[in-house]
Amino acid sequence: MAAVAVVAVVAGCAVWAYTSGWAGTGNEPAPSPPASPGAGPALEPDGSASGWTRAAAPAGEASVDPVHASAGVINPSAGAAGVSAGVSAGPNHGPSGPGSASPGPSAPGPGGASKTAASKTAAAKGNPGGANLALAGVATASESEGDAWAPRHAIDGDPSTRWSSGFADRQWLRVDLKQLWQISEVALVWEAAYGVGYRVESSADGKKWTTLYETSAGKGGTVRVDVGGQVARHIRMNGTKRSGSYGYSLLEVEIR
Repeated sequence: MAAVAVVAVVAGCAVWAYTSGWAGTGNEPAPSPPASPGAGPALEPDGSASGWTRAAAPAGEASVDPVHASAGVINPSAGAAGVSAGVSAGPNHGPSGPGSASPGPSAPGPGGASKTAASKTAAAKGNPGGANLALAGVATASESEGDAWAPRHAIDGDPSTRWSSGFADRQWLRVDLKQLWQISEVALVWEAAYGVGYRVESSADGKKWTTLYETSAGKGGTVRVDVGGQVARHIRMNGTKRSGSYGYSLLEVEIR
């Protein structure tokens, strides 16, 4: 007798097929398949193997194990990668445990971020002599009170000149050092109109910023921030609250 195949559709999201290799010897009925997919292969009376196999999911759909589907959640818009938390994946296999689903793209290994940081550090120029790198930089700002208080006056090394911002809380001054440097210190020399709330930030590309220092209780004067060899090309003072009705006024920004 020919092999018997029984096909079942489970929860409308996966197709399972039970195949029996038992040919029989007479007119006796074929053996019934196990009640649950995933019960594993079995041996027929004649020694042949039988068992459930899962058919491939339709194109564009995630293949879900109906035995465990209730324990996991799949985001239809994310496809097979949208698996709920608590599901782990082994090498060359889909996620294991509750909520099994086909794996999505693999994430970078744990050493990926450190390799990127190491690459930036290697490309950055050192400043062992502690020179004021801002003197050779280019300063820009959100706004200035006028040309006499333009951003360039905050990095000219002249304490008699200054940058003065527009009269608003949200103002910034940025210095482009033109290349990556290993920076040890940033100093802000405030005039009488200082920042009460502000951040000192750094960036390698002018797009993604890292906060090096933050305060909501600034008192003016000279503020020196030890940044411990931070790799950056851009340094920014990002103001959030002024000390009075005027803007932010910086005599100098020093970067070493």
